[in-house]
Amino acid sequence: MHAILMTAVLAVVPTNMELAEDALEAALQGLAEHLEALEVDRVYVEMEGEHPGNWFVRQTVLSVLREGGIGVVDGESRPDSVPVLRVRPMEIRVEYGNVGRSWVIGTKKVDRIAECELMFTLLDRDGAVLDNLRTGGRRNDRVSWSEAETAKGSGEWDWLSEDLPEDVGGGILEPVVVTGIVASLIYLFYSSRAE
Repeated sequence: MHAILMTAVLAVVPTNMELAEDALEAALQGLAEHLEALEVDRVYVEMEGEHPGNWFVRQTVLSVLREGGIGVVDGESRPDSVPVLRVRPMEIRVEYGNVGRSWVIGTKKVDRIAECELMFTLLDRDGAVLDNLRTGGRRNDRVSWSEAETAKGSGEWDWLSEDLPEDVGGGILEPVVVTGIVASLIYLFYSSRAE
């Protein structure tokens, strides 16, 4: 029973937001070490641009920096003694790739690709640029068509993913092919028994 529950838990398909978060974390990998190499141990994080996902990027950046041992100064305004890390999301999206089936009558699947590109600018307390860094991350998976529809998540996440591609294949031809295959199998079964 326990094994069945574990399998069910592991089979849960990540939402588009979770897949994008994985790509974002991949883009942030090594950021804390990069700041440490520049002898920066505390920063004030400032978001740039009007991307609708700025809140999402900010909370992930803060979490990754804290986990990496970088102190993060929070609040409306930054103290004068702390450098500013400006973060500009260039791209955060989940797009869909190939749609198809493993077999003629198998489950229809679609490729999901999550991509994230960020631009970082580190400023000293006087506003002089200390460093620029551009990073990116990518994650992908293949899910069933129905899972992809439910994994899109809330309507508030429309900025994150495009619409699923048009339903390809299928139509009238697919039931005809499936019916033909099933009829052929039945015929072969009974013709072999008759001999």
